[in-house]
Amino acid sequence: MKTKIKEIPRDVAEKLINANREKLMVYADVLSKANVRARLTGSIDYRDIFDEHIIDCAMALPLLPLKTKVIDVGTGGGLPGIVWAICRSDVSVVLLDSVKKKCAALEDIVRILRLENVQVCRARAEEFASLNQEKYDVATARAVAHLGVLLEYFSPFVKIGGKCIAFKGPRAFEELREFHGKEKILGWSGLEIWGYDVSGKRLFIFTWRKASDAEIKLPRRVGIPEKRPWWR
Repeated sequence: MKTKIKEIPRDVAEKLINANREKLMVYADVLSKANVRARLTGSIDYRDIFDEHIIDCAMALPLLPLKTKVIDVGTGGGLPGIVWAICRSDVSVVLLDSVKKKCAALEDIVRILRLENVQVCRARAEEFASLNQEKYDVATARAVAHLGVLLEYFSPFVKIGGKCIAFKGPRAFEELREFHGKEKILGWSGLEIWGYDVSGKRLFIFTWRKASDAEIKLPRRVGIPEKRPWWR
């Protein structure tokens, strides 16, 4: 694998963070309170949520196209979708999660923050994709699944010419080696890897372009992507 790692233009991300800091801090506070009852993310301290989770999500903002429709798969506490919606009013976001309690908490958060560009949907990714094929410009996920499994989840959602954005840690390079070079099966091309640092951790964003229709029928049934990986 010879893909060069690029650096996120941090100054662009930080400019958007600073311009929206007050509302992002409100989000961190509301999320910390909701976390107590719904386990939306790891920490319940709003400062940790801001420094580790919100800043992390904001690092992808320079990679988002203008006036784009996003689906955030397995969104949990609305990360990254809510961060993007706060910082970019031209972006419309669907927050997708299968857990009823999480979706109820997300609806409260969206209402409190008055985010008119965000919709919460409760469904499994495979089922939602069957009714919403190629409706989105961008599909994203953060800390959800194996990188190859994410590419399968993303593929039916994204229009040809669109892209996917996957937030991962260093272990993702091991996952990538399992399938790298076979992404065309799912319609993906043009891998880019972006590096950045948050709270002393080296993290990465993996992006692909949707270049063609998948060569296999998607979506597959619920649970099959994990049980029968497409690349094996």
